[in-house]
Parts: sequence; structure tokens; C-alpha cells
Amino acid sequence: MASTSDSTPVNAAVNQLLRDPEGNLEAISETADLFKALATPSRLKMLLVLAHGEATVTHIVESTELSQPLVSQHLKFLRGLHLVGVNRIGREAYYSLKDDHVAHIILDALAHTVEGHEH
Repeated sequence: MASTSDSTPVNAAVNQLLRDPEGNLEAISETADLFKALATPSRLKMLLVLAHGEATVTHIVESTELSQPLVSQHLKFLRGLHLVGVNRIGREAYYSLKDDHVAHIILDALAHTVEGHEH
């Protein structure tokens, strides 16, 4: 498997993108959208809650101390980017991360930030 300069393994699709960025502008644009989604403290707090597992809007509101309308607005945005999914059981909606990659990105960034402050 190919690696970047710091030995991070990459799959074949990412390796192709590294070789031909101009031919993969859609993937690059979608990746930029991911970073835009992560660029607000409110959404980061919400995604950290969801990194622990499914949560209702009420649970997210209580955990983040954000308003219910703001949480709902952010969830709609995150669902539109396919970062968050919803599972409806009766009248209750349970939100979760669509995959673990988002949690890894956030946790790696937090580790980088915390470690940077310790030095």
C-alpha cells in the first residue's frame, strides 16, 4: 500500500488523487466541504457527542448547551454532506455519524491541538 511522507497509509483511490489532483477536483471539493463542516465549534461539539454513539436532538442540546433550533439547523447541514445519518424509531429521531472517519479526523485534530499546547 502506498504511503504519504509521514507513513500514513492511503488507499488506491487516494493514491490516484495524489498523482492527479486536477483530474480529481470533485473529490477535492468534497473534502474541502468536509473541512468547512468541521470549521465551527458548534458543529465540532455536536460531532464529538455523536462520536460516542447515537443521540437524539434533546441529548445533543443538553450535551452541547446549544439551542434546539441551532442543533437542528446544524444536523440538517451535516446530513446534507452525508456526515450524519438519522434513524427514526416511532416519533424519536436518533442521529449518528455515517462512518468513523469523521470521528478520527476530529480526534486527531484535537490530539494535535492538545499536544501542541503541552510543548
